[in-house]
Amino acid sequence: METTQINHKEYQDHTRKMTVASLRWTIKDCKKAIAAMPDGHKAGYYADEIHYCAMELKRRQDKR
Repeated sequence: METTQINHKEYQDHTRKMTVASLRWTIKDCKKAIAAMPDGHKAGYYADEIHYCAMELKRRQDKR
């Protein structure tokens, strides 16, 4: 089975357009997906999503 790849630059740009609620929901949803199938072919993709959403939340917090 092929591993799903994330376009890191595009996803980082995308997170800047997301609301805080959307960022938090995405993190929560990705964590659930990883917990359900930690060895699944998309687990790494979900981990990257969590990372970039958390980075964006931190960036906004630091901006205040």
